[in-house]
Amino acid sequence: MLESQLPPENTSRLLEIGRSLTANLELEPLLHQITAAARELTGAKYAALGVLNSSRDSLERFVTIGIDEAQRSEIGVLPSGRGVLGVLIDDPRPLRLDSISRHPSAYGFPAHHPSMESFLGVPILVDGLAFGNLYLTDKSEGNFDDIDEASVVTLAAWAAIAINNARRIEQDRLRAAIEGAEQERRRWARELHDDTLQGLGALNVLLSSAVRRGDLESLRTAAAAGSEQLRVEISNLRSLIAELRPASLDELGLEAALEALFGRLTSTADFDVELSNELGNGDALPKELEITVYRVIQESINNVAKHASASHIQAQLRRNGSSIELSVHDDGRGFDPGAGTSGFGLVGMQERVALAGGTTTVTSSTTGGTTIQVKLPLPNGAASAATQG
Repeated sequence: MLESQLPPENTSRLLEIGRSLTANLELEPLLHQITAAARELTGAKYAALGVLNSSRDSLERFVTIGIDEAQRSEIGVLPSGRGVLGVLIDDPRPLRLDSISRHPSAYGFPAHHPSMESFLGVPILVDGLAFGNLYLTDKSEGNFDDIDEASVVTLAAWAAIAINNARRIEQDRLRAAIEGAEQERRRWARELHDDTLQGLGALNVLLSSAVRRGDLESLRTAAAAGSEQLRVEISNLRSLIAELRPASLDELGLEAALEALFGRLTSTADFDVELSNELGNGDALPKELEITVYRVIQESINNVAKHASASHIQAQLRRNGSSIELSVHDDGRGFDPGAGTSGFGLVGMQERVALAGGTTTVTSSTTGGTTIQVKLPLPNGAASAATQG
């Protein structure tokens, strides 16, 4: 049966489900959503989505609906794709049975497994290759029919699009994370080479020359100069370490870490910096959220320092009900936020915020500078404590 032959109510519901699936860009919840949709469309008692391994000869994951956690625990190891389930692995075409037990490939269910009779299996093909199979058993009224099969075949086509989108997003995130790590490594290597290593090299030349001359005055002068050089290098290394992971963030919390960051900028940067922290004296934020806030502000300022030629930066931070809101504004040279960028700074920041469940908005113009606004949700416990406080 073609999709066009489906009853209007089925077609309408499939369109709704398709739009919902393609809007979901997280693979794990998407698989559960697909399985639930297949169960809803057919009225099956049990539904499962088996994901194939890289060799496409067995199942490596099995998402189920209808079997509770207690039953799963009693059943033990989830199926790898033998018996009737394996038929679709070997021959990825829809399979409909009125009785599983009568199929030649059927074998007994494991202990504690609920009995199942009618069966509908439909493959999901992503870019023409088998991704997995939808397995449905025990329709609530009668056996699975042509409408059920056509509905699940159409669902599988929508699912393939959604899965492909979600996998590409995951791959893009992984590539961005790897590229970000590589850029960070290059940055620290450059910092250590250009500053610390060259400074220590100069110190070595200074001391070696004094030793070769051998007179006491030369040694004294070299020791005094060397001591000052070591003080500078120690200070530089402390700054690098603070950028990598400020001790104050772990020991004293976000407020102290931000004060230390802006204190260093005030004494070293060639632009003015201003921090407005309105978080108040409520309960401390969860540690991961503090790290996210700190890194977003730090990376925003680093981007301004590298690219904006700004004279003033203002950062604002406040708690607003169930969320944390922060913004960083500069009066420097703007850019087109919609254009591609080879740098990891903004991309990495947006990725970090997204992983925390937040949103990032970037506005910029050549005359008005750039503003980065971030909204991060508070966990329920922290939000409740803030509201009560």
